Amino acid sequence: MSIIPSSIKALAAIANRVMGAPLAWVAVLSVSLMGTAVANDAASADAVTVRASDFTLIDQHGKAFNLHYHEQVPAIVLMGHRNGSAAVDAVVDGLSEQWAAQGVVFAMLNPAPTESRADILADTQQQGLALPVLKDEAGLVTETLALHHVAEALVIEPGRWQIVYRGPADSPAFTSTLQALLDEEPVEAMVQAMPADAEPLPRRTAIADIPETMYRDTIAPMLVEKCADCHRTGGIGPWAMTSHAMIQGFSPMIRETVLTKRMPPWHADPEIGEFLHDLSLSVDEARQLVSWIDAGAPRGAGNDPLTSVAAQDTQWELGEPDLVVTLPAFDIPATGTLDYQFFEVKNPLDHDVWVRAVQIAPGDRQVVHHAIATFGDSSNTAGQSDSGESLFQPQLMTFVPGNETYIYPDNTGVYIPAGTSFYTQMHYTTYGKATSDQTQIGLYFSDEAPEHVLQHFSILNPELSIPQGVAEHEETAYYQFQRDAVIYSLFPHAHYRGRASEFAIRYPDGREEVVLSVPNYDFNWQRYFQFQEPIDAPAGTFVIHRTVYDNSTANLSNPDPSVNVRFGEQTWEEMLYGGISFRYAEPGENDFEVNEDDYLAALAMGFMDVNIDGKVSLDEMPERSRQALALPFTIMDRNKTMGLEFHEFREFMVQSNMLSRDAF
Repeated sequence: MSIIPSSIKALAAIANRVMGAPLAWVAVLSVSLMGTAVANDAASADAVTVRASDFTLIDQHGKAFNLHYHEQVPAIVLMGHRNGSAAVDAVVDGLSEQWAAQGVVFAMLNPAPTESRADILADTQQQGLALPVLKDEAGLVTETLALHHVAEALVIEPGRWQIVYRGPADSPAFTSTLQALLDEEPVEAMVQAMPADAEPLPRRTAIADIPETMYRDTIAPMLVEKCADCHRTGGIGPWAMTSHAMIQGFSPMIRETVLTKRMPPWHADPEIGEFLHDLSLSVDEARQLVSWIDAGAPRGAGNDPLTSVAAQDTQWELGEPDLVVTLPAFDIPATGTLDYQFFEVKNPLDHDVWVRAVQIAPGDRQVVHHAIATFGDSSNTAGQSDSGESLFQPQLMTFVPGNETYIYPDNTGVYIPAGTSFYTQMHYTTYGKATSDQTQIGLYFSDEAPEHVLQHFSILNPELSIPQGVAEHEETAYYQFQRDAVIYSLFPHAHYRGRASEFAIRYPDGREEVVLSVPNYDFNWQRYFQFQEPIDAPAGTFVIHRTVYDNSTANLSNPDPSVNVRFGEQTWEEMLYGGISFRYAEPGENDFEVNEDDYLAALAMGFMDVNIDGKVSLDEMPERSRQALALPFTIMDRNKTMGLEFHEFREFMVQSNMLSRDAF
C-alpha cells in the first residue's frame, strides 16, 4: 500500500510536532519511499525494488550475515533458495567458485515457512552446497527485496546498495554485470524475466487489510512489552515511545532496526535455548509490526496505550533494601565515548549476610548502559579505579535496561562476609547533554542461610592473540565442574572486535550441545542469559566458551585493524571472558568460601588445555605459558601420561607460584 500525498502531508504535520521540521521531512520522505517500494513490489513484477535495504539473517550453520557489512567487496549476489530444488543445483554448481576468488560474496535466501535451518543444513550437506543459505523466518527480507523465484539472482553494488541486476543467474547479462563491477565500470540497472517455469518462492500469508484497532490491540502492547523499558521518559532509549505520533515519526527507523536485528536488543540465536526476559520479536510479531509500518503506521480506532507509559520511576521495585550501596558520583560529558568505569565501595556492615535479591538503581538511567556488581577483598583505597578486578569476583547481578532486579533462584543466596568491598563495572553512554550519575545498589537479605550458595565462576583466555586484519579468528577456553552442578545463566563478554560468541556443554559421556549462541555479538548490549530451565551439569562436565573476533577493516567498530591484539581490560584490547552462574547440586560445608587456588587452577587449565581433553600437556600450551612452565612440567607428570590432570595441574601451579590473579 503506497502512501497518498494527503497522508504524507498529515504525517509531516505530526512529525513536525514530534521531531522538528528538518527531521520531520526526512522521516516522511523515508516512509513515503518505503511505502512506494512495497506497493510497487506487490503491484507489478516489472516495478521492482532498486535499492537493497540492510538486513541481518542467520544461515544454516548458525552464522549471522549482515548485508552492509560487505561494503568493501566488489559485488554481492543474493539468490532465492528452496530445499531440493533442481534449479538451485543447476545454477549454483561452480558459480560461486568462479567469482568468489575475485571477491564476490554469494548468499542464498530461504523464506519457506516449512523449512527450518536444520532442514536447510541437511539439504545443503546432501547436495554439497557450500554457500550460506540465510533463513528468512519472517519472510520480510525476501519481500523487501522483491525476490520472487527460486534461483532468481540479485546483483548488488556495495556502497550505493543498488540492485543492478535481477533475473536468472545463468544469463549472459548476469555475467557481464558482475564483470563490470569487478572492472569498476559504471553499471545500469537491468531486469531480465525469469523462465516461465521458474519455481515461485513460498510466502507467508500476507496481512491483506490492517484492522482498524491494530495499533491499539496489537502494535502498542507489543512496543510496551518489548521496547518501552528503554524508550520511555527518563529511560536509556534516545527517544520515548509516549504516543502513536512518536511511533509513526520513527517508523522507518523501527522497520530498519527490526530487519537488521539491532532492535529489540536481544542477540541470542532464537533456535538455541529458552531464556528469561527474552526481548526478541517472534515471527508473527515482526510481520505484524512491519506490515503495519508499510501500511503507513495508521492510528486507527480506540485509545492510545502508549500515552499511559509512565516515566521511569527510581523507587525500589522490591521494597526498601536492607542495605543501599551508593557509588561515587561520576560526571558524563554531553558527547563522546567513555571507557568502562570501575568503582569500589567498602562494605559498611560488621557482620556476615546472605543476599537473596539485588536491584541496581542508576542515578541517571539515560546514561547507564549496563552495570556489573560484584564483591571481594577490600583494597587499600576505595572510590574510582582503573581496574577490571571485578571480572574475577563473585557477582551479585548485571544490570541492563529492562533487567534492573535479580531475585535469586529458589533456595539459593550469595554470602557476603564482613570486611569486604563492593565493586561495580559501569558502562556509560552519552546522549547530548552533560550529566552526573550516582548509581545505587540495593541488597535484600535472608534471615536464614539458604540451602545452596549461588556461585559465579569465570572462563577466560589471557593468552588470546588476534592477528591484524583477520575477519574471523576464534579463541576458546573452558571451565570443568569437579562436582555435580546446576547452571542458571551464562554471560559472554568481548570488546569491539567480538563478532560471535557461544557456550557449549560437553557432558562426561562425550555428548556436546550448544546451549547459548550469540551469532551477532554487540559490545554495546551485554547481558546474562538466564535459562528458563536450569541445566544439570554432572561432575566432569565442560562448559566451553568460544568467541569469534573480527579484526578487519570491515568491522566499523574496530579500534585499529592494523595491530595484533592481545588480552587486556581496555576496549581497544580484547577479552575472551565468559561468566557462569550456578549452584552445586548437593550443598557443601564450605561452598560460601571461594578456594582461590582451585578457582585459578581451573581458570588456567581452561585456556592451557587447548584440545579440551581434561589434561594439560606441554606441547599444547599457549606460547607464553609453555615458555614459563617448560622446565618443571615433566617432573609433575606423575601419571606419566604426558599430561597433567586437574589435581596434578593444581599442585603444579601452586608449587610454581603461578596461581595469583597477577598471572592472569
